[in-house]
Amino acid sequence: ISLKKLNSVLQTHPNVDKKLFTAESLIGLKNPDKSFPLNNDVGVLKWRLQTTDESLIPLTINCWPSESGSGCDVNIEYELQEESLELNDVVISIPIPSGVGAPVIGDLDGEYRHDSRRNVLEWCLPVVDVKNKTGSLEFSIAGQPNDFFPVNVSFVSKGNYSDIQVAKVSQVDGSSPVRFSTETSFVVDKYEIL
Repeated sequence: ISLKKLNSVLQTHPNVDKKLFTAESLIGLKNPDKSFPLNNDVGVLKWRLQTTDESLIPLTINCWPSESGSGCDVNIEYELQEESLELNDVVISIPIPSGVGAPVIGDLDGEYRHDSRRNVLEWCLPVVDVKNKTGSLEFSIAGQPNDFFPVNVSFVSKGNYSDIQVAKVSQVDGSSPVRFSTETSFVVDKYEIL
């Protein structure tokens, strides 16, 4: 198991041999006679990163509303900070005032949807990766600068942000290798720009 993020905390399940994990990055039972139940999801290792270092945010968003004679001109940009990631189905949702009509779209990378029922402008990007790491959207609409916050971001990724990977799986006695597969899912729970 390899980790590339700083300031992170790894926690093992109480039934996992902590000394073995610390010394050799191996996840093994503390007592091999007490196995985990079959066909049940069991969290054996937890990874946590808590920081105020903005450079560790995978995708940064800058939203710059400025007042104009008829309302606001809004410039919003994204930049992928973690270049090893590929983010899919990225949606950047910007609230817009109700009852003022549709926004007038200027320069745009990707696509957009105006949802007048929810009063939101959704900026949609199918893929954000190292080849497509920056982009911008400009629009104009009646309103005040504070009307365009909070900006919400959602995405999915098949990449693992912590870079923890399963290298191999063996029988409890450590001798026989076991065929295995892995599935990685990195999703957004709450990602707001206030």
